[in-house]
Amino acid sequence: MTKVKNILKIIIKGLYFIQLFIFIIVVCLGIYLVVDTDRVVEAFAKYLVVEKSIHAADVIVVTSGDEDPLRIAEGIRLFKEGYSNYIIFSGYNKDNKMIHDAMAAAGLSESSYSIDDQATSTIENATFQEAYVKEHQVQSMLVVFSPPQSRRGLMAFRHTYKDLSIYVSYPDDSSYRPDALFESKVTRETLNDQALKFGYYFIKYYF
Repeated sequence: MTKVKNILKIIIKGLYFIQLFIFIIVVCLGIYLVVDTDRVVEAFAKYLVVEKSIHAADVIVVTSGDEDPLRIAEGIRLFKEGYSNYIIFSGYNKDNKMIHDAMAAAGLSESSYSIDDQATSTIENATFQEAYVKEHQVQSMLVVFSPPQSRRGLMAFRHTYKDLSIYVSYPDDSSYRPDALFESKVTRETLNDQALKFGYYFIKYYF
């Protein structure tokens, strides 16, 4: 008798989850049919980009990824405009000629920057700076991302440094143009790539 009851409980639970699954499918289908999906996708493409918050900070961190030359140039611009007196280029090779040449051309000494060649992801761009943060008693960071990386990047840095002020910048002349999403193949491809990463970072690092 006990076995029969257990089997019935399993069947009832199974039916419940099947009904719940069908309900979710129906809701999603209803939203798809009623809502202007193009506008929703465009809104999400814009949502990935946080508003810039440029302030003086103890250190500038330039993350690596798409459009590296633009990120590097933005980090150097911020340095030259006095927003910090030190730059960490995170996720680049130590012998990166682009960085060394750009810093030299800007008249900046080798003592004003360092290269973190260990980071391979956005969360590592954050966590691999912990030693520098502790050693130099860093209270604030100005981080350079690409525009579509900026919201999840901010999540990663805030998750890692809950007591620090995290500011954000990115290049203005990026090829990512959410306002022209359906005319720009590059923007659509970038959105497809960034959407999955954003979902993962939101689940893992938002709370």
